Amino acid sequence: MATNNPSGLTMSDVLMLPDEQRRIVQWVMRQSDCSLADIAVHFGQDEATIRRLMDELVAQDFVQEIQSSGTLYYRAKLTSKRGRQLLPETLQQALAPGKPLTAILNPSGDAAVTAGSTFELCVTVSNKGNQSALIDIYIEESSQLLREWCPSPYERLALLSNSSSEVVFPVHIPPQAIPGTYNYVLAIDAPQHYPEDTPIRHAQRLQILPAIEEAARVSDPTFTVEPVTSSLQPTVLQPGQVLQMTITVYNRSDRVDRFWLAYADLDPSWVTIRYPEGLPMPGLVTIQDGLELNPDTQGEILLLLHPPLSALARTYFPTLRVHSANNPDLMLLDVVYLQVLPVYLLNVELRTLVGRVRRMAGLYEVRLHNTGNTTREILLNAVPLDEDRSCAYTLEPERLLILPGTSTISMLQVQPTNGWRRPFWGSGLIIHFGVELEDVQRLALPNDMPQGMLVWEARPWWQLLLLILAGLGLTAVIAFLIWWFFLRPPTPARVIEFSSSSPLYQEADNDFVRLNWQISNPRQLRSITIKGQAADSAIAVQPLVYNFSQGIPDELKPFCTQQRVLTCQNVRTDARQPSEYTFEITTFSRRNPDTATATQQTNTVPILPVNLPRITEFRSTQPTYQATNSPTSQPILLNWRVQNPEQLQALRLIGRAPDGSVNSPLQEFNLNSTLPSELQEFCTLEAELVCQNVPTPARQVGDYIFELSAISRKDSTEPAHTLKTDTIKINPQRIPLQIVNFQINNEPAQAKYIIPINPQQTSPPLTIAWQVQGGQDMKVELLPSPGNVGQRGSVSYPISKQASRETITLRLTNSTGDEVSRSITIETFIPPDVEAAILRSLSPTPPSTVPISPGSSVLPPPPGANGGLPSLAVPPPPPGSPGSPGSPGSPGSPPGEPSPTPTSPAIPRQPSEPSSLPPAELPPRFD
Repeated sequence: MATNNPSGLTMSDVLMLPDEQRRIVQWVMRQSDCSLADIAVHFGQDEATIRRLMDELVAQDFVQEIQSSGTLYYRAKLTSKRGRQLLPETLQQALAPGKPLTAILNPSGDAAVTAGSTFELCVTVSNKGNQSALIDIYIEESSQLLREWCPSPYERLALLSNSSSEVVFPVHIPPQAIPGTYNYVLAIDAPQHYPEDTPIRHAQRLQILPAIEEAARVSDPTFTVEPVTSSLQPTVLQPGQVLQMTITVYNRSDRVDRFWLAYADLDPSWVTIRYPEGLPMPGLVTIQDGLELNPDTQGEILLLLHPPLSALARTYFPTLRVHSANNPDLMLLDVVYLQVLPVYLLNVELRTLVGRVRRMAGLYEVRLHNTGNTTREILLNAVPLDEDRSCAYTLEPERLLILPGTSTISMLQVQPTNGWRRPFWGSGLIIHFGVELEDVQRLALPNDMPQGMLVWEARPWWQLLLLILAGLGLTAVIAFLIWWFFLRPPTPARVIEFSSSSPLYQEADNDFVRLNWQISNPRQLRSITIKGQAADSAIAVQPLVYNFSQGIPDELKPFCTQQRVLTCQNVRTDARQPSEYTFEITTFSRRNPDTATATQQTNTVPILPVNLPRITEFRSTQPTYQATNSPTSQPILLNWRVQNPEQLQALRLIGRAPDGSVNSPLQEFNLNSTLPSELQEFCTLEAELVCQNVPTPARQVGDYIFELSAISRKDSTEPAHTLKTDTIKINPQRIPLQIVNFQINNEPAQAKYIIPINPQQTSPPLTIAWQVQGGQDMKVELLPSPGNVGQRGSVSYPISKQASRETITLRLTNSTGDEVSRSITIETFIPPDVEAAILRSLSPTPPSTVPISPGSSVLPPPPGANGGLPSLAVPPPPPGSPGSPGSPGSPGSPPGEPSPTPTSPAIPRQPSEPSSLPPAELPPRFD
């Protein structure tokens, strides 16, 4: 049950919780921060059960989770009446030591806004690391609603070392937002520069309040508490003292009501509640367990608080609740603030466990018992009480934390140190000591110091014999020292230290490897030889030889000093090329100059090469572009990012087609000192070279693959690094395919044409004209012939002399697969009268013919008896020949019909007359 209180939860909310959860919240309120294990130990339950309860309390906003040093802690979320202000979680994380990134949120912790207003979350990020960093600040995707309400939930900062900056996230709360508490997580991430320390997550809560608040009812009962207390002015009590408080209850309703008082957060033995005594019968006094009030009257309840002598000294804030019989759900609450004064009583006792010793340490026990009501923190210190300090004192522990009513023990060890003071005979040496007490909080302590005594027993008799032997040994030592300093041969020179002045070098610094060394007994030194070996066998290092027969040679005097030890610093070698080097020093003595007396090697000394420029990002602003007919159409725009720009001499940019051919010419940008003029508008040069929206000459339709090469100043012959983009397309202009005009003989084309022909004459050709629209990639075809044609034109289409049926199609297609087409059908036929005329012309007997005017392709059929055909005089063909009467396949002899007589000319079968169709169904004809 969450209350949506913007300033935190109140005790009334806590009291409405189930008993198990209420006890946990009340205990957590008395602590600062407590872990899951602490709660489980206090309540005697397993951690799994406690975790389930804590998750429910976190979901209901009664407690909050805090991460510190990898451990999860819990903290109660109450109003400021608790008398202390908790450090916000975000500020704790921001002040965490050893972190390269810190962030301070404003507001930190919980915030409350009204629906329809704007909430601004300000984040100040500081880079305390030793490098510059790119830092991402964003609201995580789990906070879906806040990401939708925030116009820019993702921000990026580039911070130098020891610098800071601020980012503001405006969150526009819509007026229709549902009031309630919304959890969100703000993350600070630097995966490229601080991957081990990020991301840093801050769990926050935003409470949305309704625009209109409900008014409280004036008929509800109320109560007051006297004396009045507050968190700033609590009532002060001595342990064992009784405090009387009066609770005045006002019944403002129009009904008789019964009230009784309840309390929380106090031991029942501390509290006594007394209600007014009633007189239900004459002469009989009864003790009431409640306060009965008539409408619009008031009454008093007496509350006696009597904390025992063992009550802890601190501020208590129990919650008082007045219950109403008429309104059981009514919450009448108030908090009473009590301060129990401290009592400082501490008993100290020193117990002897081992008081007589020979070789071991004496052992004692310092026992402290806290009989007061405050927690005491005591520092212990053992001090000698004799003039001679001959013992070492060890206290474990030296700092004790003693809870009220408990005892704590510290173990004291007393170890005699001056062995020469131990007697050789007698009852032993008595050593007196004491234990000093110091209170960290400067509280009262006992006046008497606990004192103890240690008896150091006398030595055994055989130790006297050891003393005699020690004298003989001392004599031998003296003899050895005489030989060492006056009679022994001189010690040859030895190498004490031999190392490089720096653990690594940079080729960019143009410096040589320099060596340091120290050699003992330099007076015995004849010469020094230094040899170097590179990991790259192609690099030779010249050996160095120095002659010390006349003292320090002249070439080493600026670098060497000689006292008891020869010390040389920053001696230069000729190693300067990038590689890993190992140097060896060899010394030769004056007595035997041909034999090496000492040899030592250095660790591997690297010379790092110059950091060559490297292209970390190279891409187009968009994968595809759309071409236009305008001459100022947008070119391909490129973005790139180059590291180590200080070593960059030039950039080369070229565009190629997928087959390798160059479709964008080579561009070279020189960066010897500053940005070239053609890049100043698009690039920034700082720690990296960052270029955005750099235009290219690529404007034509096609596929492009751009290649960017970085040329270093060290080697301008070969690119230091090259990177290519993905295939970038410039698509042609999207113009829809359209047949604007399609004509046959200067008239709009119809779907079908039926044309009469005469095989003995040539029919005039058809004129086919067209006009289409489309993009540059449009393909125009006139099928079946002539095939590909232009967007506008005309062709002459000849008419066949044979009866046939042909389809002519005008088809438009483009590269995206779109297609538009239009077709017409041309059907030719031989009219019956023309066919009859042809047959008559083939007959030997001149038949009477019907004249046909020259140039006409279709003649109207003359009236006649045979179906409207004119009489034809056709000579009979030879018997058996095709077309002769009665022969198979004869046009005049269909199966089942009598053959015509030879004297009767055969009349050819007429094709179906188009004119026999209804006028509405006739296709167009050509005259």
